[in-house]
Amino acid sequence: MPQRSAAEGTDPSFKPTDNTVDAFFYGRIGFGFSRFGQTAAGAYMNLGDRRAIGGRLEEGDYLEPGLRYHMLKGGANDTQVDLIMDFELFSADGSVLSDLSNDFKTLSFVPEQIYLQAHNVLQIKDLDIWIGGRLYRKNDIHIADYFYFNNLPAEGVGVMYKGLDAAVLIQTGSSPFYTADLGQGGPVPTDVNPLAKRLRTIFVAEYQQPLGLRTSYVQGLGEFHVVGKSRNETVEAPAGVNPTDIGWVVGAKLHLDFGNDMFNDTALRYGTGIANGAASGRSTYDTYGVAGPDGKYTGAYGIEFVDHFLINFEKDLSLNGYTTLNYNRGSSNALDGATNALNGSTENKRVDFAVGVRPVVYFTDQLRLLTEATFQGRKDDDQKMGTALKLSVAPTIAPTAKRGDFWARPEIRLIYTFGYYNHAAVDQLMSPFLKTVGPTQYAHFIGTRAEWWFY
Repeated sequence: MPQRSAAEGTDPSFKPTDNTVDAFFYGRIGFGFSRFGQTAAGAYMNLGDRRAIGGRLEEGDYLEPGLRYHMLKGGANDTQVDLIMDFELFSADGSVLSDLSNDFKTLSFVPEQIYLQAHNVLQIKDLDIWIGGRLYRKNDIHIADYFYFNNLPAEGVGVMYKGLDAAVLIQTGSSPFYTADLGQGGPVPTDVNPLAKRLRTIFVAEYQQPLGLRTSYVQGLGEFHVVGKSRNETVEAPAGVNPTDIGWVVGAKLHLDFGNDMFNDTALRYGTGIANGAASGRSTYDTYGVAGPDGKYTGAYGIEFVDHFLINFEKDLSLNGYTTLNYNRGSSNALDGATNALNGSTENKRVDFAVGVRPVVYFTDQLRLLTEATFQGRKDDDQKMGTALKLSVAPTIAPTAKRGDFWARPEIRLIYTFGYYNHAAVDQLMSPFLKTVGPTQYAHFIGTRAEWWFY
């Protein structure tokens, strides 16, 4: 599968160029209707609470423009330096991105990554050093917008040399996991700020070993996470509030290249303690569940399994499919009714899965029929498992394509998606769509969208 753009976390190509600045861009834009009105268009029908764990054709408008500034250009064996930056633009309320239909207060335009990367440094071929805020991720199931295995967008510094990729990353947030009110343990001097904020430090290393079959390889992953105790020079956190805690991750991935753009990727990841993030495709630093009475995530763990494949049948048909399975639990010492410091919930266990396939039938170079089927499930704690079935049909025009080119973009699509929820999913309002429109077993989306990328 081709890497899509630096905006999606790929490395600069460092190919000789006469340009000083190159542009890259990922985007999708269009509009959709439902019988519930425009506000439902763009709301995921999937059962994930924050991201897709299934198909994504009903996604709303999203733009991600970026620039790659070649600060030092050179040949393949010369030192080269690039500054990479890109931004994301989307609406917070699901509206389309038009100034005629959108209150600008709902528009978000934020930097997604800005980092500097040097190639062939110290006159050592293939030695790279990077520093800054980066989409540190390389594996995704595009049709589900699902980044997996090593999905660690953060600020940091890293080195790459041939098959080795290592980095030190910093992550923080606004939740009580990272910010504590030290005043709850007793009186605080009036000249002291009782709020203490802490950082998570992540040490990560990956190594790819080629297998000698085209681009096939096996890859190992290791992570170690640590956060310090909340305190300042005057006030310490009360017992059980934001103590020092750790977590670690191990993983393995097998990539098989069958030629003719066909592949199969299988990945398994296991994380413990504060590095247990896995539910609904979470990054490992998205600590899941409830802490124990001491504030630590002792006994917490998360498991992620992914299989992703593409099969091409000459130039007539392509099948892109996936299976994802995630299991998460918080601290084994958590008390009944305790609250998750990250999101305020009492949820401490979750299992979710998704199985999906996108067949694409090629009629001509530019005309194709895209269809998609997804079945997914989610079970929170002792609640009943919710399930959803989604079926999509999308006649598609790919103006720049050749027949059989699955990854050709842009694509212009006319989309119809039907969704069916079981009673458990409806009762628990398990998807953003259900939270928007209320309890219903049937969901419908019809719209038109374009999707593109270039780099």
